[in-house]
Amino acid sequence: MGLLTLKEEVILSALIMLGGKSGGAQIRKVVIEHTRKEIVYGTLYNLLENLIRKGFVITGVGDPVPVQGGRSKTIYKITEEGKSALKETLEMHDNLKKLLPNLETGF
Repeated sequence: MGLLTLKEEVILSALIMLGGKSGGAQIRKVVIEHTRKEIVYGTLYNLLENLIRKGFVITGVGDPVPVQGGRSKTIYKITEEGKSALKETLEMHDNLKKLLPNLETGF
C-alpha cells in the first residue's frame, strides 16, 4: 500500500480523532492542538487533495452554513484504504521503536 508522509499521517489521525469525517476547519484545529504546530489552510487543503487522489479520503457535502444563502461545507471522510495506510504506517513506527536502543541512556 505504501507508507504515508508525516503530514498525511497527522491529517488521517486527525480525521480518526474526529470520528472518521469532518470539515477542514475542525481538522486544522485538531492538527494544531495535537502537534502544537501551525498549519495554514492552503497546506491543509493541498494535503487533503493528495489524500483524495491516493484514495485515502473522500469528500461529501455537509449542511449549509447557517446564514442566508450560506454554502454547504465540504466534509472529508477517511476511507478503508486510508485506515489501512495509517495502520501500516503506525505499525512501522512501532517496529522501529522496538529496534532502537534506549534513547535516554544514549547509543
